[in-house]
Amino acid sequence: AHFYIVIQVLNVYLVYRYLLFPISIGQLYHWIRGQALLKLYVLIAIVEVFDRLMCSMGQDCLDSMYWNTTRRPRSRRMLVSTLVVLLYTACHSFILFVHVATLNVAINSADQALLTLLISGNFAEIKSTVFKKYNKANLFKITASDICERFKLALFLTLVLLLNISQGMDWKTTVKMLSMCGIVMVAEIIADWIKHSFITKFNFIPSKVYPQYSLLLAGDVTGIGHEEVNLDHSHAVVKRLGFAQIPLVCVMLRFLTEVVRYYIAGQASDEHSKYQLALKFVFVWAILCCFKIVLGSYLQAVSQAKLEAAPELRRISSSNALKKLKKH
Repeated sequence: AHFYIVIQVLNVYLVYRYLLFPISIGQLYHWIRGQALLKLYVLIAIVEVFDRLMCSMGQDCLDSMYWNTTRRPRSRRMLVSTLVVLLYTACHSFILFVHVATLNVAINSADQALLTLLISGNFAEIKSTVFKKYNKANLFKITASDICERFKLALFLTLVLLLNISQGMDWKTTVKMLSMCGIVMVAEIIADWIKHSFITKFNFIPSKVYPQYSLLLAGDVTGIGHEEVNLDHSHAVVKRLGFAQIPLVCVMLRFLTEVVRYYIAGQASDEHSKYQLALKFVFVWAILCCFKIVLGSYLQAVSQAKLEAAPELRRISSSNALKKLKKH
């Protein structure tokens, strides 16, 4: 498991340093802003399609690399799987990088036409999903995908907001941008709510299936159901959700680097100011580490409580629970 984490960190560094770092965020912003609205609509559609494809392919690549690191770390297949993951990380990171840049252009657009296109895409998803046949297992995949989409959108909006604030945005513009970010997030939630409401209605799926989905994720968090499988708990959750964490880390690092660069440029250059700036970064890093530990402990406690409240599901593995959902 430690070797797997080391390879992940190495992939993040290589993609960040040699692919994303040389790209100018400002030049990419102005290039996207200078395109016609129709071209941007096509670009957004392409980015969303390839993002979904990359999420599906990336999980298989990461599963292969995890299996090789735990079973045969000295084989040639280990090297091949590492290179495949590196190639996947580079492609997916670049797609997400363009996605964030497009979202930044949409929020800063004066006529808000591009922002309207982004919001309308959420409701266009309803048309492509609600009239299809689903069972409980298929609905779980849609639910997991929506979880990842909401987290990814919240992360992207936060990065865009931090980038604009670091560039000297005034308070009035900050409030306006916060309202736009809220509109985008609320539109995503409403579209998902409508989509799940009609999917469960048309396929006669009871709403009590969602607590059963939470039990599956709780089993992955606590490790219950994976006792006989050599599977790290964090990797189990990522595998279950189909969460592309490595490309998101690469994109987040690139935009945070830009935020820090603008922030340093706006500060005084004497030694005392540099010392205070270093202390601020150390303080923020310590707070984030503490938050990660507290959040991990909280999720463990909540997951354990959920499983103790449903003891019949503790005796079966998470995979068997998913098969049980399929039968119903």
